[in-house]
Amino acid sequence: MAQVILIVDDDPATLAGLVALVEGSGHSVAGASDFAEGRRLLMQLPVDLVIVDVRLGAYNGLQLLVLSKSLDSPPAAIVTSGFEDPVLEAEARQLDAPFLLKPIDPARFLALVEERLAERLR
Repeated sequence: MAQVILIVDDDPATLAGLVALVEGSGHSVAGASDFAEGRRLLMQLPVDLVIVDVRLGAYNGLQLLVLSKSLDSPPAAIVTSGFEDPVLEAEARQLDAPFLLKPIDPARFLALVEERLAERLR
């Protein structure tokens, strides 16, 4: 059964590229272009993995991860960013989320997606 992955990124090209990449690996994907849509989908769908950009307009994508921890079955997580930021990287790790810098290497990214999904099933 395909696992559900939520991808939240406010850059339309990045969002479309990541959605296509993950769908191509056989997973069901929901994409959101802002914090509010990401929050709505996170609360409505049985999400197995959330991939979130750290900067979402006025919001910090890490806020979605904090919210996800309150769910009955919290999803695994990956944080992406176009900028190096040691503080945000440390915060992501505290939330048990790897921090990936853009541009993202597709093979490495898909391997990490599979690793995070496998860890969640353990």
